[in-house]
Amino acid sequence: MELFEEVEAEAYVYPTEDIEKVKRAMLNLLPDLEFEAFDKGDYIILTGKTKSRKALQRLYELFRGQAILDTARSFLEEGYFGEEIIIRVNKQAAYAGVVNFNEESPLGPITIIIRTKDPQKLMKWLAPRTKDGVPIE
Repeated sequence: MELFEEVEAEAYVYPTEDIEKVKRAMLNLLPDLEFEAFDKGDYIILTGKTKSRKALQRLYELFRGQAILDTARSFLEEGYFGEEIIIRVNKQAAYAGVVNFNEESPLGPITIIIRTKDPQKLMKWLAPRTKDGVPIE
């Protein structure tokens, strides 16, 4: 069974921002996104979607590399609704190639939506519970 059906990322792009930099920020966390942009006048809604099996590999690596498994797990659990897991990450941090769940930013967050038939299995793989920083699941 696949861990997920689709991963989507969404961000508002304001006139002071470069849409290519926002795309890069999203791709730093989620490779293989296919983008669409919707002009809303005062801003653009940029969405990227993928069904690539590698889509969550970068987040998997970042959660471990930054030693934030417990934090990531709590945000995944908080954003779990039915067959979707929704998390928001800081856009500027993503551009720098790191995950920061502090979405307080004047430019808004990147919203990541993971669609999965088995959210518990996905969370256990992506951000397992830990003891003293070591995965125990």
